[in-house]
Amino acid sequence: MKESSMARAGLRSESGIGGDEPSTRFRLFELAFTAAFLVFMARNLLSPLEWLTGEGFHLAAGLQRAGALAPFPLLPVWAVPLFVAFLLAAGLVVAHRPQHRHFAFAALALAAIYAEGVDSASAFALNKIYVAGFVLLALAPDCAAAPGRGTVTALRAFQAMLMTLYFATGLTKVKSGNWLEHPDVLWTHAQSYYTTEAAAFMLRNLPAGAWTVLQYSVLLFEVGAPLWFAWRRTRPYAILFGLSFHLGIALLMKAVWVFSLQMVAFYALFLSESAAAELLRRLRSAWQNAASIATISRRSNFRVPGR
Repeated sequence: MKESSMARAGLRSESGIGGDEPSTRFRLFELAFTAAFLVFMARNLLSPLEWLTGEGFHLAAGLQRAGALAPFPLLPVWAVPLFVAFLLAAGLVVAHRPQHRHFAFAALALAAIYAEGVDSASAFALNKIYVAGFVLLALAPDCAAAPGRGTVTALRAFQAMLMTLYFATGLTKVKSGNWLEHPDVLWTHAQSYYTTEAAAFMLRNLPAGAWTVLQYSVLLFEVGAPLWFAWRRTRPYAILFGLSFHLGIALLMKAVWVFSLQMVAFYALFLSESAAAELLRRLRSAWQNAASIATISRRSNFRVPGR
């Protein structure tokens, strides 16, 4: 009887917005979201001097898009490595010092804000999502004293964020776009500036009707996201469709794969605790194996000559 009541309490907490049970999937989300941001920063750092210093082109105040931050001071060349070290240090704290991760999230939020201010043209909406996400993570209740306490509320907030982003995007397509008026909108988008080799192949080989089916499938997925992800019976299908959707974006639109990576990080929040725990275990095992290989390789490079 006692076990049964405990199980029912667990179910109530799982379906509600509060609770004290541990949430492995939230921890997995923290790691995935941070990793996606570091990859986004790394892409920009392929041209660090053009991005962060006066050696590149930067829009002056008054020439930026509406709502953009006023231009921030650019970094001197010698400070670029310090910015990289700042990002790496914050990422390592999130991964290996979870008791201090709130300070790291605050630092990553500042880095995202700086990325928005130093070059708003390369930031776009996904950088604003990182700013909001890291601020919320920094303010989430500390779980060091009581593992898992408060994580359910934070988990629900980020789940709602993803569903709201999808719904708002779909609603914009319906109200301000022409996705319901023309069946070839997605087909034309695939031929834009972002066209990839994979998109060109599909344009040559897929019939026009297939693009129409894809277009309305995406629209239905986005507008109905609050239902698809909230209802347990449709959630697995929503995850599968969403993963396929973002894989398609990554393959068909060059330079937009970083957005897909960001969105997929949110999917960790919708996994079961057991699935999240197993995925986290595999990631830790892979990291430990990679560290062991690196250690062995480093030691082999320092062998004493003649031995």
